[in-house]
Amino acid sequence: MKKLDRQTILITRDSNQAGDFKNQLIELGATVICVPTIKLVDPDSWRSFDKNARQLSNINWIVFSSINAVHQTDLRLKKLGIDLNDYPGIQIAAVGNQTAETIRQKGWKVSLIPDKYQAEDLSQVMVTQVKPNQNIWLPRALVARDVLTPVLEQVGANVSISPVYQNIAPLENRLLLLDAFCSNHLNWITFTSSSTVSNLFQILSEDAKQLTWPKIASIGSITTDTILKYQLTPCFTAVPQNIEGLIQGILQYR
Repeated sequence: MKKLDRQTILITRDSNQAGDFKNQLIELGATVICVPTIKLVDPDSWRSFDKNARQLSNINWIVFSSINAVHQTDLRLKKLGIDLNDYPGIQIAAVGNQTAETIRQKGWKVSLIPDKYQAEDLSQVMVTQVKPNQNIWLPRALVARDVLTPVLEQVGANVSISPVYQNIAPLENRLLLLDAFCSNHLNWITFTSSSTVSNLFQILSEDAKQLTWPKIASIGSITTDTILKYQLTPCFTAVPQNIEGLIQGILQYR
């Protein structure tokens, strides 16, 4: 008998990122249902990104806070015919080991990774590295917590933010979500970002109030804060704050 036999687990993350998480849970014996509550699409405009990409010789740091930002940056640079490795003077900072590993898979070098997996932790480390008048580029989601900018500007850095993707709620998944809650003896629902939480409530609207909720697993403290705003309580917050921590939390929960 496997450790997660007879456990049905709902994954709400984007379908393009759910594969590894899903496979690990299946290997542990779980029945996995994937119903994304986020859908990643291009930004409405690439103007800011393209402007910075064509001025890479002036950039000192690029900061990536998510895997999605790395993928989207890579795709857009290729479309523009720009190779980041042609600019060896640029240093790259990453939030989280998985983001850092994705950067390395693109053939880029990571200069800085904080011990913890939040932008607050990266900002504390970066202020010791960044010098006045250096140019910092943040390719990121259209809507995101802006933790780094005020901290870096306090030390005299010039910060430029470029949207490279936006999260939208796939409203077409409403019936699939309701079916997952009502028809599959659901044991767990996993949330891997604040957007997966808020978008679920956007998709389900008033129906969310009528649901019987399974156990809730949260990938990190920011996600947990969002869950609590909806008057729900996660069974745990992952440690470390990544997919591995999420799986371990489910395995260890009693």
